[in-house]
Amino acid sequence: MEPEKIINQGVIRIDKEGNWFYNDLPIINETIFRLFNESIEPLEDGGGYILRIGEETCPLEVEDTPFVVASVWFSETAVKGESCFVARLNDGTEERFALETLHIGAENVPYCRVKDGSFPARLLRSAWNKLMPYIEEEEGAEQYFILLNEKKFYIKNAG
Repeated sequence: MEPEKIINQGVIRIDKEGNWFYNDLPIINETIFRLFNESIEPLEDGGGYILRIGEETCPLEVEDTPFVVASVWFSETAVKGESCFVARLNDGTEERFALETLHIGAENVPYCRVKDGSFPARLLRSAWNKLMPYIEEEEGAEQYFILLNEKKFYIKNAG
């Protein structure tokens, strides 16, 4: 098997808001943007990310998380017979919001897991604000949760 080819002709990065850049210039070409989002892979040691396109790989600088949750909304449309929240990610995809992974990180930033749990994602302020009305406090416990389908999803504080 041939060793993979590492391409390193510039810096590709994602900022904490989910914006993509090549040598500090925004990536605005929709085809490239979609290809890059579909090509992100975590490094085996868990210490970062690469882009893998065919046999070629390129280091990827990620300021916080490779994906961000840009929007969240409640859906009464049944998914396996239950209501759910839906998340729209910075790559334009939509998926069931995994409430069981919701947690608060450093500097009170909310995070969750996306892409079937494969990637961490930062919630943009607009997405977090959409969840806020659904958050309840456990009486006398200083714990917070979202009640959905008669189940409490506790918001973990990892910060």
